[in-house]
Amino acid sequence: MSAKPDLLILGDSHAIALKQGADLLGLPAEELQFSGAGWHDQRFALGENGLEVRGIPRAAGQLRALREKLGVADVFASGIPVLTTVGFHLGRLVPPFGWNGHQVQEEEAAEITEGLTASRAFARDYVRHYRRRHFRLLRRLARLTPLIVVVPPRVHDRPNYDSFTRIIVEDLRGVGLTVYDPAEDLAGADGFLPDNLMAEDGIHATAECGAMMIAAMREQGLLAA
Repeated sequence: MSAKPDLLILGDSHAIALKQGADLLGLPAEELQFSGAGWHDQRFALGENGLEVRGIPRAAGQLRALREKLGVADVFASGIPVLTTVGFHLGRLVPPFGWNGHQVQEEEAAEITEGLTASRAFARDYVRHYRRRHFRLLRRLARLTPLIVVVPPRVHDRPNYDSFTRIIVEDLRGVGLTVYDPAEDLAGADGFLPDNLMAEDGIHATAECGAMMIAAMREQGLLAA
């Protein structure tokens, strides 16, 4: 059995920066990561050994190897703090909502004058339909081990992305989950992460940004130093 890592990192492609950031900080960390498409398509389940990955052989093999390395059946019930990006996967969740031009009408925002609108209540129901199982998984994990849900970086202002992010964060916090939003510490005056903290693809954070996020979580007492 390997020595316990300081962190377990679970999620989609946005989790990569967290793992790289932990490496930069010299924090031993293990990672289970697969695409947001797999998470959106609910290629996961809760079984006798905790989280199971279904229909993604690479990730399922990664999980088996991690169980063997740590010598436990359920790696997420071993008391190791978990950083996760599970529950967002906005690239799969948001675009279908706007295929016909619908935009979420935020109650406190100015009235949308062009295109079609959808109420925030409707958007919340839409989110809950597609993320119910994700939220259930996160609640279960949080009962077993310290867990922090990390919001993906804000990289553009396309319609509905900000609204959906706010809805997900409110729902997560509403059920008592700890959520860390890097925009609160690292974003510029425009609300976006600075270019030097963004990877070349313009979507994901850099390793340096991942390290800054982990450092901020530790400074704020969300994550044990």
